[in-house]
Amino acid sequence: MSRPLPPLRPATLLAGATLGLVLTACEEPPARWLDPAPVATTKPSPLRYPPFAPHDSTLADGSATAAFLLTEDQLREAGAVTLLAGALDSLAEAGQRLAASATLPSMDMASAPTTSLGDGEVPIDAARCARSLRLAVAPARGLVAVWWTRATGGRVHLAAAWRDSVRSEGRLGAWRGPIMVDTLDQGPRDAQAADRGAYGCARPAPSLAVDRLNGYVHVAYALTGPEGPGVFYAHQMDPRAAFEPPVAVLYGERRGQARVASHGELVAVAYEDPNSRARVTTAVAISRTAGHLFEERLTASGGTTARDPYVAVRGKAVVVGWSDFASPDAEPVFKIRRAVVK
Repeated sequence: MSRPLPPLRPATLLAGATLGLVLTACEEPPARWLDPAPVATTKPSPLRYPPFAPHDSTLADGSATAAFLLTEDQLREAGAVTLLAGALDSLAEAGQRLAASATLPSMDMASAPTTSLGDGEVPIDAARCARSLRLAVAPARGLVAVWWTRATGGRVHLAAAWRDSVRSEGRLGAWRGPIMVDTLDQGPRDAQAADRGAYGCARPAPSLAVDRLNGYVHVAYALTGPEGPGVFYAHQMDPRAAFEPPVAVLYGERRGQARVASHGELVAVAYEDPNSRARVTTAVAISRTAGHLFEERLTASGGTTARDPYVAVRGKAVVVGWSDFASPDAEPVFKIRRAVVK
């Protein structure tokens, strides 16, 4: 598996920057913040209720403890999405249609595996990392699952599976997969692993979204690949085909949480910036081409530590939320920021 090249850093663009600024100074940017600064909500931070427990690479998937912690993770995620929904509903741009900004050539993808992973509530995988499984409903198609699975040498792979709807019988079929999303994670014996860090299952779960307009499956996650740590994204356009090659949202020096949301052509990935140093920063990458290209990256948070980001999108509207820490000992405050795209 190979990746497209990551976005160029500002220093590499310096030669053409002056001319570009002159030509585009009067143009409206493709994405801009409506809120000049983050807005604090009066609701509790999802990191407080229930309190977050760090990931443990030795925890067995399927154990009572793992099931309990997974439920708490899902409750926090559901609460955060609810907090963003109200802000999204308040924007007139959420009801406006975003037209495609570019016509991209189709990519021929291999067929997805059809191996049965059982017909239970979740796909069978004895090597699954605890707390990493995420499920999403694919309207009229069935269910999609993504998770981290243990591989050789202390590595993990990102896997997916489908449970198709059998319309003629009014039921769901067996899970089919695993469909590999990303297999480039580094293990403790890989080159430079000691410097970059090898984490095994001690990592945030991937984020999963199934688009209700076009049916595409979107996944965002962080890992340390051969080229370094970063935030990555992959999507699947056809449920019977493999995922398209992952793309780097941003490379950096550290790994953190990343989450994805989509609505037709509009896809956004909110992430803990891997290049933030003294304080963790929340940022968002925005695509107007259904995830094929991420044309814009905006820093959402201010000068405090901003963790556990979430994102919601609809029409031409984007809402980002995160837990903000004024100091290491302070209680987290949930803040949001709204943006629009053209």
